[in-house]
Parts: sequence; C-alpha cells; structure tokens
Amino acid sequence: MKRAARRFDVFLDSGIFIALLDRSDRWHPAAKALFASPPKSWCTSLLVVSESYSWFLHRLGEQPARVFRAFLRDLRGVALLEATGARHRSTLGMLDRLRGSKLTYVDASSLALIQLHSIREVWGTDDHLRLLGARVTPGSFR
Repeated sequence: MKRAARRFDVFLDSGIFIALLDRSDRWHPAAKALFASPPKSWCTSLLVVSESYSWFLHRLGEQPARVFRAFLRDLRGVALLEATGARHRSTLGMLDRLRGSKLTYVDASSLALIQLHSIREVWGTDDHLRLLGARVTPGSFR
C-alpha cells in the first residue's frame, strides 16, 4: 500500500538562501524577515542544496559556500528531500508536462516535489515555481 506524501508548509528554493546570505541581494531584508519566523514544517531538496552551494562557490567563493553549508547544517527542522530514481522520473514528467516553460532540471524537480507534498508556499525568487499555483515569497526577478 502506498503511503500519502508528507505535507510541508514551505519549500525553500535556492533564491531564498542566496537572498538571506548575500547582503547585497535585493531580497535580503525580506529573506531575513521570513527566517525570523520559520514555519512549522519546511523542506528543500538536495538538488536545491547542490544548486545553491554551486552558486555561492562560483559567484562568491569558497568561504561563502562554506557559510551556506554551515547555515544549512544548523537550520532546525528542515527536511532534505533526496534525489531518487522515482524523483528523476517525476522530474522528467514535469519537464514534458510544462514543455516550453524553459525549466531547469532542478526547477522541474522542485515542482514535482511541490506537487507531491501539496506545498502551497515557496520561499524563493523564481517565477517558474508558481507554475502549479504555489505562492512564491518574497518575490521574483521580474
């Protein structure tokens, strides 16, 4: 028998990590305010962690990437959703379903997780994560 997927209040995307840890980011004050009042249940994916770590490493350097790792390690109660074969298949399905949206693999994977876990709010800055009806907070690049 298949179990129902765990529900989460919030999905954390790479944009929120960047906004919080990069003081020059235009969303920094909003990100600080969000993290000051964390939700009861929140999650991110290991693919988002990989994307975020790479962003810090290649744009800001090794030390900011290490700060991100430490921040994530100390973040209380966040579920880290793994990349599995089943998740890969659901990501491919999302890429096919939303063809023409210019989704990255990570964004399609995030959308598949948002759908699976019935998540209604995303902390991030990527408009693509609105495609299934979730609210993206604090905002987008547009």
